[in-house]
Amino acid sequence: MQHHSFGLAALTGEIVQPGCHILDLGPLSSGTTDAFLKLNCPCYIEDLIEFFTEHGNDQDRKDALADHLVPKPSRVKFDVVLCWDLLNFLPPELLRHLLELLEPNLKPGTIFHTMMYTGTRLPEKPASFRHVGDFTFETGFDGGMPELSPYRYSTLSLMQAMGRFTLRNSTLQREGMRKDVIEHMLEYGNSRPQARIQSGGASDVSSYFSQRPAEALRLPGLSEVLERARKSPLSTVLDCGPRSGRNIDGLQKQVGELFVQDLFTQIRWQRERGRSFQDAAEAALQQVLPEQGLDAILLWDLINFFTADEVAFLSRLLVSGLRPRGLLHLVVLKQAALPSRPGIFEIQADGSSKIHIPASGESPRNFNSITEIMQALPYLSLVAQGHGKLPGGALYHELTLQNTAGNDHV
Repeated sequence: MQHHSFGLAALTGEIVQPGCHILDLGPLSSGTTDAFLKLNCPCYIEDLIEFFTEHGNDQDRKDALADHLVPKPSRVKFDVVLCWDLLNFLPPELLRHLLELLEPNLKPGTIFHTMMYTGTRLPEKPASFRHVGDFTFETGFDGGMPELSPYRYSTLSLMQAMGRFTLRNSTLQREGMRKDVIEHMLEYGNSRPQARIQSGGASDVSSYFSQRPAEALRLPGLSEVLERARKSPLSTVLDCGPRSGRNIDGLQKQVGELFVQDLFTQIRWQRERGRSFQDAAEAALQQVLPEQGLDAILLWDLINFFTADEVAFLSRLLVSGLRPRGLLHLVVLKQAALPSRPGIFEIQADGSSKIHIPASGESPRNFNSITEIMQALPYLSLVAQGHGKLPGGALYHELTLQNTAGNDHV
């Protein structure tokens, strides 16, 4: 099959300049280095395929990996590191060790490009890539590649293993790409990445609803947000729902730029490591808020899982990222006990939503009235609302709020 790498094409078109240093962790046979050499970029090859062939699934490969990598002068700082699909076969402890070995030759702004497999079944060996022109590759699984135990990374677990790297952007399901691959570009040493999602027109193979058919529901407040976003080709929207398990094409096609941050998971992960809610929320949002500001934030049902004090602090952070008259959309669940975790909200091409709310857990709800919620959101005014019953039977109240006072108060 063929795969067109939009990530590699973007590197040469937007980032790489003559003189940039390139580290390719794949084999020379891919032919990619020729494109960078034509740009007068010094290229270094490490070929982790050879390392995998020699050491396979050995339990302790750290010393072997250190011996495999060629020492480089500390003055050589890489601008780009190409990893192909190899991260799928590096468990977290070995990936962290690899980055430690490379760190002396990294610098703030180093771009790390990788391809991660999606879907329910991961391949048991790395793919071969042969450049046929314009960053399109003939790719497949040939007999010369070693069989390995694949490792499944979520976006969050990948970020945890990558240390000082943060997500710059992702590309998936665009015409010409393999349907089981998502491309990530990560940036070293940047505390304000642009976690932009670039998707195409095909269905996301990892969508929760691809194997669980569900009726779509139209949320009038959300329709107001999307109508506003469609009026501007430069509109910027932050989706605070999960990064995986959803087809985001329906949303991405209706906005100018889409940023996605799994806010609940990020805050929970920070809290489990002993950080206060305030520090955890600031760290989670600092990673994703674009400097140019946002036209809309989709908070979905996350507000239900935080206390009034936490929501008040979180709203201040969110509003600080909204442009004047920017919109915040949320869904309030009216059931007595909270679900075991936040729901999945998937916007369809026509603007309707498919929604899955997990079964109720043991925690009581944090808000007993809309008045309590509005008191916890002092920087926003109500512009649209709705209510009804979600698929599965949960009652909901939908709120669309606007930043009417600009950002002076935050």
